[in-house]
Amino acid sequence: MSTQEFDVVVVGGSLAGCTAATLLGRKGLKVALIEHHVQDDNYKHLCTHFIQASAVPVLQRLGVDRLIEEAGGVRNSIEIHTPYGWVGHHLGVDQDGRPLHGYNIRRSRLDPIMRDTASATQGVTMMSGWSTKSLVEQGGRIAGIRLASGDRQITLRSRLVVAADGRNSPLATLAGVKAKSAPNRRFAIFAPMRHVDLRRGSASQMWLTGSEAAYIFPNDDDVTVVAWISPKENLDACRGRALEALIEHLRGLPDAPQLQNAELVDQVLTVKEYPNLWRPPVVRGMALVGDSAMSIDYLWGTGCGWALQSAELLSDNIDAVVKQDIGLDVALRRYQRQHMRMFAGHRFLINDFANRLSLNAIEKLMFSAAVKDVRMARHMARFVARIDGPMKFLSPAALLQAIWTNLRQPVANPDGTRSCDAPLI
Repeated sequence: MSTQEFDVVVVGGSLAGCTAATLLGRKGLKVALIEHHVQDDNYKHLCTHFIQASAVPVLQRLGVDRLIEEAGGVRNSIEIHTPYGWVGHHLGVDQDGRPLHGYNIRRSRLDPIMRDTASATQGVTMMSGWSTKSLVEQGGRIAGIRLASGDRQITLRSRLVVAADGRNSPLATLAGVKAKSAPNRRFAIFAPMRHVDLRRGSASQMWLTGSEAAYIFPNDDDVTVVAWISPKENLDACRGRALEALIEHLRGLPDAPQLQNAELVDQVLTVKEYPNLWRPPVVRGMALVGDSAMSIDYLWGTGCGWALQSAELLSDNIDAVVKQDIGLDVALRRYQRQHMRMFAGHRFLINDFANRLSLNAIEKLMFSAAVKDVRMARHMARFVARIDGPMKFLSPAALLQAIWTNLRQPVANPDGTRSCDAPLI
């Protein structure tokens, strides 16, 4: 068995792995990027195909935002309907005065773009068709991996191994790391469709009652991802008729497409079980990014963005090893702390919602205020886009503003309109 030396070995050639490999390669490191699929056009099927606005700076840094738009990716905004009415898109602008936005793009387009970007990066060696068989350990640390492809075997040694190998993470399993989990009381049906009659324009739209949710995400090539998310008690009634059940429920929602002329363009996905999973971001010197570190409820469309952001966070901390002359373990501890600060609060709230089938008092307070006041709508939008964290979203000042808004205007405007029903950039 031959042995090769790298500065970093990244296992997993999807969003998180490609981001980490690209950024680390640009820093002058020798990086091996391992992907067990042979086909370069492989992609993740179970996905909302929705990238939050909070992750767009990573795409811009990678230089793939232009490639996404050339591939037909749609700049997204999102409008949310709750029992209190519609909250329009109110993200505002960035520091240069440009409207903030995310992207909708199918993974069949995005994943090859990310893989091509990583492969073209100087210092990155793409190794497709290899599977991890065991870990190389030295002094209690993970110091490499052993790979196999057919009859071929190879050992890769490195100072840092990065697990970017997805929700079930074979690397984490080999390291003996068991994911923590929290229940998700809902199932989901996803259908990609063309010729969807969008009644509120090209913005992404979400309907949220508490027990149920639905959304439509317009994507590239006139394909719209249509989803219905419901308590598991309703699953038996959908067996053998998933698409019909999705269409029936969507048609009954305010301003929703009726889908008379819609055409299914790929398989309907029914997701019966999807508990929330998370692991430590660092295990015996191995870093975990993307779904390997945290894979939680798809209802909120955070997976793609957090994969990009966690990989960037790791890369920036590894860069500090050279620029600040600190040890690798110090950099990894920083990454772990920052990962927890960035994502743990969001995870707590998402775990809590996944185990409930109704809106709680604070959610009712904030959604009702966001319908009535532009400032509260922007506050809500920035949190939903994960630009602002839970501490800022639920700050005493924000809660008091929401209470005052609802006291001042307890119902809709006299003419029946909602002050935040229209988009405002």
